[in-house]
Amino acid sequence: DSGAAHGGTSDILIRQGKIAAVGPRLLHGLDTSALEIVPGASLLAVPGLVNAHYHSHDVLLKGMFEVMSLERWVVRALPRFYPPRSDRELRVRTLLGAAECLRGGITTVQDMLSLWPLTHRQVEIVRDAYREAGLRVVLGIQLADTGLLKTIPLLQEILPEALHGVAAGPPPPPDMPDALGELERILLDTPPAQNDRVTWAVCPSSPERCSRPLIEALSDLAQRAGVRLFSHVAISRVEAVAARRLFAAHGGSPVRYLHDLGLLGPQLTLAHGVWLDENDHALLARSDTRLVLNPMSNLKTRNGVAPFRAYRNAGITLGLGCDNCSCSDAQNIFQAMKLSVLLAGIDGRDDDGPTAADALVAATTGGARALGLDKTIGRIAPGYRADITFLDLKDPVFRPFNDGGRQLVFGEAGRGVTSVMVDGRFVLRDRRLTTLDEAALEDELDAVMPQLRHDAARVLDQAGLLDPYLADVEAASWQQTLTMSRMLCR
Repeated sequence: DSGAAHGGTSDILIRQGKIAAVGPRLLHGLDTSALEIVPGASLLAVPGLVNAHYHSHDVLLKGMFEVMSLERWVVRALPRFYPPRSDRELRVRTLLGAAECLRGGITTVQDMLSLWPLTHRQVEIVRDAYREAGLRVVLGIQLADTGLLKTIPLLQEILPEALHGVAAGPPPPPDMPDALGELERILLDTPPAQNDRVTWAVCPSSPERCSRPLIEALSDLAQRAGVRLFSHVAISRVEAVAARRLFAAHGGSPVRYLHDLGLLGPQLTLAHGVWLDENDHALLARSDTRLVLNPMSNLKTRNGVAPFRAYRNAGITLGLGCDNCSCSDAQNIFQAMKLSVLLAGIDGRDDDGPTAADALVAATTGGARALGLDKTIGRIAPGYRADITFLDLKDPVFRPFNDGGRQLVFGEAGRGVTSVMVDGRFVLRDRRLTTLDEAALEDELDAVMPQLRHDAARVLDQAGLLDPYLADVEAASWQQTLTMSRMLCR
């Protein structure tokens, strides 16, 4: 707030996991015998950061890939191309991802989780790991039923039939349960407990990767379960070109398609939105559909730059995400905030931002709204859950202290995070995680990595067979004229 920007100080009174009061000299006149008093004179308190688009399923693949197109990355990283993972690996990767988020000041994530195959038991393993870590999570199970050969029409035309199986991924296990049935059981039979930090969501992967019957069934299930919908939309230029054919009856727009299905609205949050035009922007704004921008992964998978300024000016609620661990390689909202502002400047305009304040809003209150939690988190104010990130004002980034918001967005990278509180409980205190034994977690990680590396080597070999044809698809997409440009060099 403005007080922080100018060096103002406040006390924060927390009771039963909620913020009871914020203001100067709150201890004056209070009986402090039953209170734990935490000195904070050298700390900057900000609302817990919200990572509004995240996937825990590839935590163990961070650092595996160089910069490459989205289409080439997909066949190397997504669970559909790997053998089923062990229960032990699921737990380790969930805890490791949660630990990284908490150490970076992130208190809430929306985990769009893919499991292959999807089973009730493995979802419970992930849920219980999040409860153990103490991170707040909207846990969404991602489903799709349409593969690359149909979502990238040109690929089916040029790919030799002998490689169709490689593009589709391994065949499903013979005992694989029905995914939609498993998801319904998860949502309807295991509702979260009161004040549970883990809540559910439904995630159709994207408009092109889900058949109409599946996306309508998922929407119906979300309504019956009373949970939100999350999906991807318009990530890459190849997708934008393919959309003209796949959604021809809807003006070539996946957003218009979702509108025509009656799915746009405040109950839906879309991720990426790089290749959307002004008509799409207007539809999202009028319907109050929320949007999460992912600048790091969009750069690493050569998707281009989402128009932050245009979305903000259209009145769309914006959150920020760090996306997959293997295509951004860091769950670091500070990086996302800085990039979201700086990338918006490549058009040369200097009149209306976005500013550091816009990025900070997207990382806190905007992210909370994108997750449907804006009445619960995202502010340091009475009545909100006490999800708070504390940063060390003695760190050189904040010396001298001129403007807290600008120094946080343009200077901080996570080094200054000293403590993190979720629901009024310190889950990181004095740079030490209080909920996890990190040494034991390292031992568990060492135990599961050999099998993952073995499986990944085979997946990478298979993916390499597709690369020449995917390169042809990408080249052909550049021969198509679009009404928008999201790439700096072209």
